[in-house]
Amino acid sequence: MTSEADEQQAVEHVVDRLRERFPSVVDDRIRAVVDEEHHRFDGRPVRDFVPVLVERAARKRLDAEAEHVDVAPDAAALAAADEVRRADGAEVDPMEVARRADADGGDFLFGDLGGRAS
Repeated sequence: MTSEADEQQAVEHVVDRLRERFPSVVDDRIRAVVDEEHHRFDGRPVRDFVPVLVERAARKRLDAEAEHVDVAPDAAALAAADEVRRADGAEVDPMEVARRADADGGDFLFGDLGGRAS
């Protein structure tokens, strides 16, 4: 279960990632879109994936409003960070799995379950 503080921190990371992706959009607009999407989930009992859903919805809205800059992660750095986390006994971050699936063109939360050939 996700605490309110953890969720808020994750939403702040969403704002940071969207600032990177949409440098032509002013910070106030990015924060307003993220806040609007976040408040759509007010009162919902299951909160674990709210930051992922907020990021997807905000990104779609901002895509329609502005040009974005593709921010390609450094594959070597990601692999090294994964190894460090696994060595420390950390679990896989579901938000990172979802982001990577989005980057790879997956349509669902944990990759493409629609039967497309990879």
